[in-house]
Amino acid sequence: MTPKRVWVSLLIATLAAISVIGALSLVPQGAQASLLTVKTCGGGTIEVNANEKRMLELHNEARTKRGLKALCVHLSLTAAARAHSQDMLNKDYASHDSPDGEGVRERLKRFRYSPGGYSYSIGENIAWGCESRGRPEHLFKWWMHSRGHRANILNNRFREVGIGARTGTFKSCDQASMYTVDFGTRRP
Repeated sequence: MTPKRVWVSLLIATLAAISVIGALSLVPQGAQASLLTVKTCGGGTIEVNANEKRMLELHNEARTKRGLKALCVHLSLTAAARAHSQDMLNKDYASHDSPDGEGVRERLKRFRYSPGGYSYSIGENIAWGCESRGRPEHLFKWWMHSRGHRANILNNRFREVGIGARTGTFKSCDQASMYTVDFGTRRP
């Protein structure tokens, strides 16, 4: 094989591996999650767990009650949000930035939500709660009483959303629920 063919073969294998990893991050977490279907921004559907669906409903209820457009579910934002929630549980931290320094913008670009010729706005809310304090209603109420989080939820520029809800051990809580909500808008 020529060096060029070897390089192309390695590139194809790498892209295939990235696609598999990306597809896995779109699958809702765990056996405890009953799968539900919601519509995506592109007109398709995606399976979400009950906490992800409820959090989406709470966001859209708050927005439409105030005359704002409902958010649609974007596949890349969802993959990024799920991966971040799981990473926070796996590495026992709660922050917009991962321990290796990757921030929201870099993470969303890694999951292919990037400007690419578009006008681009993003935002992120994260929260966690132990046992009943990890229910979507409890954390959404907390967000609505926080100026910055509420501003993201009610930001009229945001049209797309990805919600990642994961359950596991966090700090000293064995039944922690971790949420990441990634907001975005891409306009030509």
